[in-house]
Amino acid sequence: MYNVLVEPEPQESRRRSPRIEVYAQAEVKSRDIHIMDVRNLSAGGVYLVGTPEEYPDLRPGTEFALVIFGTEDGAGDDPEFNVACQATIIRIDEGSPGKRPAGFGATLSPIDEENRDRLTNLLLRADNYRVGDPRR
Repeated sequence: MYNVLVEPEPQESRRRSPRIEVYAQAEVKSRDIHIMDVRNLSAGGVYLVGTPEEYPDLRPGTEFALVIFGTEDGAGDDPEFNVACQATIIRIDEGSPGKRPAGFGATLSPIDEENRDRLTNLLLRADNYRVGDPRR
């Protein structure tokens, strides 16, 4: 199951791409395979929910394969929602009680054009998202 919500970006945001809030999961293939909740997503990055104690092999600089997946309204797997990417952990966030859970910020790069199109289509489901250069 997934829902897409738009969180307004603060004026001082340095993000290259707008991010959206999502209810989804990701299969993280590093030393072990983990199923992690996805908190938000943009054309260039993802926030994975968890702590270093839960996922000790995820440290800044760790590169791994990532598949974002989910379903819509109990309809079963939606292949258009499966996005295969390469990712790199860039930061560990301790979280903030009542605001956001602890997690890992990671860059992501879809593995091919088909997966890039799937990511773009997912992001387009969110209001106010505009297609643009993810490097901006």
